[in-house]
Amino acid sequence: MSKIEDEVCEKIQQRAEVGLEKYGTTMEREDFSDLDWMNYLQEELMDGAVYLQRMINNYQDALARLEKLTKRVEYLEERLEEYLE
Repeated sequence: MSKIEDEVCEKIQQRAEVGLEKYGTTMEREDFSDLDWMNYLQEELMDGAVYLQRMINNYQDALARLEKLTKRVEYLEERLEEYLE
């Protein structure tokens, strides 16, 4: 395995420990139906979609700020060239 895969495996182990402490059981629990598991997965995926949208918004905002800054720099460069002529 690569270092990246090792890191993922380590995080999975850490999550399992947190889950065991928090819920007092492992994923081998038998008290949930398949429908329960599907509903929990759906909730997690919806949370993930919300997190992803937040990151997309942050990225787009950063790109917009960079574009604005780039235009300002270009404007100043033009003014400087005019001044130096």
